[in-house]
Amino acid sequence: MRTPTLLLASLVLVLSTAGCAAVAAGAAAVVISQDVLDNNVYVARLDRSADLVWASAKVALSHLSPKPYDIQDDIRQATADVDDAKVTVSVDTYDLNRSTLRVSARKYGVNNGEIAKMVYDKILQELDK
Repeated sequence: MRTPTLLLASLVLVLSTAGCAAVAAGAAAVVISQDVLDNNVYVARLDRSADLVWASAKVALSHLSPKPYDIQDDIRQATADVDDAKVTVSVDTYDLNRSTLRVSARKYGVNNGEIAKMVYDKILQELDK
């Protein structure tokens, strides 16, 4: 009885990971991989330099935040208010011309994945321009 259950579970696992890979590859040509941590932290490894990703992140935040936002260029981190949520964006270098983008959001002291995803998507759109 356990063998059919294991086969079914294995089949579901293989199909679900194949679908995720196809979605991640189709989302943006520059995204190498993406993860979601703690239901509010979106992480992408990008095939672009950290300087280019950081510039795109600042442009995206300037369009999304009605208020001035806090920028720390030396560590490539910014904090902005977007839809009453505190959004934190950081960009790190992990290899030559490759970088890691992290976006998180907290609204009323609670993690907010929707706003983090919206900012994350906007940054990736800026990179594709």
